[in-house]
Amino acid sequence: MSIPTGQKGFSLIEAVMVMSIIILLAAVAVPSLMGTKDAAEKASLIVTLRSMHTDQVAYHTVNARYARLGELNTFAGSLYGRLWGTALLRREWIFTQTPTPTDFTLKTQYNTLAYRMRGGRISSAYTIGQDGQPRTLIP
Repeated sequence: MSIPTGQKGFSLIEAVMVMSIIILLAAVAVPSLMGTKDAAEKASLIVTLRSMHTDQVAYHTVNARYARLGELNTFAGSLYGRLWGTALLRREWIFTQTPTPTDFTLKTQYNTLAYRMRGGRISSAYTIGQDGQPRTLIP
């Protein structure tokens, strides 16, 4: 079998080899990139929680108590998402205060819980309180 001289293009074997290499690289890279995206979303959440804490401290300075989430969101110009009952929704995250705060408890403390639901269950959860330290409950 002779190959005509001057033929342009790839042989079938060359094309299959290139496709195999691309598929192998994709199989290795995609899970890694998905993990990177998840890590970036969690880092963004930590920044949001710290920003909420800063606004809580400012609200406490003005009002002599910490804010409920609706009050905090209004204080920050709706920066933290949209109000849904007593919770805030921001992208995939739900923010709530636990336990349900009273005016008396808000004079000295607050605890904000942020969690994300996937597949009908909580997939990640973080919390921050008046000490300003974000804590991981479910990574």
